[in-house]
Amino acid sequence: KGSQKMMNAPEKFLQNLKEYKTHIDDGNVPQINVEKARKIKDGMGDDFTQAGMAKKSGAAAGLCVFIINIIMYYDVVIQVEPKRQALREATETLNNANTKLAEVKALVADLEAKLAKLMSEFDKAMAEKNAVMAEAQKCQTKLDMAQRLVNALSANGVIWEQTVERTGEELVFIPGDTLIACSFASYVGVFTRQYREQAVSNFTKFLQDKNVPLGPKPDPLGVLANDAEMAAWAGQGLPSDRVSCENGAIMTNSQRWCLIIDPQLQGIVWIKNKEVDNGLQITRMGHSKMLNTFEVGLDQGKSVMIENMGETVEAV
Repeated sequence: KGSQKMMNAPEKFLQNLKEYKTHIDDGNVPQINVEKARKIKDGMGDDFTQAGMAKKSGAAAGLCVFIINIIMYYDVVIQVEPKRQALREATETLNNANTKLAEVKALVADLEAKLAKLMSEFDKAMAEKNAVMAEAQKCQTKLDMAQRLVNALSANGVIWEQTVERTGEELVFIPGDTLIACSFASYVGVFTRQYREQAVSNFTKFLQDKNVPLGPKPDPLGVLANDAEMAAWAGQGLPSDRVSCENGAIMTNSQRWCLIIDPQLQGIVWIKNKEVDNGLQITRMGHSKMLNTFEVGLDQGKSVMIENMGETVEAV
């Protein structure tokens, strides 16, 4: 009766057959139904085949093929379904992990942005700190130098007072000592040391006879040059003996150019080193470019040295 009732609406029956696969995919087909169908198929043996049923009814043969195939499809779905379930669970786990990963990445990005801001503020603060420390060090250096200067000034205060007092006393002797120094530079440069000392002694006696105030021991070299200048001359190649220093003092204090008798070439070496910063130009009388050398020296303010002068000077 059930079969007859089902076959009364063949279109609906056919639609149910078409939708049966979807019911299997959705898991709506109880396993007991499939097992009953399998039991019937196996019980009929070779009769439950398309060829066996075709002898009786073509529709039954088609339905037989459908049942065989739908049982096979059900078995496949049953085997695949756990894997599908595992796939769905893995997919869900992956989605959850990706969601957490996105959240973590967003948190990391936010932390990195905050870190970058903090690092920028830290670098700015360190730069300001370094600038302040550099300025403090600069101020401390200035303070130390000022303190050293104050200490030096306070230490030299007594020396200055003594110097001022001694200078006040020496002002009385300066005219007479200067007169002796001028006489020395003007007249005794060409003589030997012994003659120079004798000339200075004569100058001193003459002025003393005229009641001109003089120092305890008038020294022309001490008036014409100081120790620092003589040390500089020595560094430039001038011998450090007294006669050489006196010659240097006469040269540096003379308003006219000096004629040097220099057989050992000591004076010329000293002049070359001394005038090197002034662009010293060297020439000789009768040289083809002598006039050009003079013109350049006059135009550019450079020093000019004429070597190997004879006893006479030719007109130019």
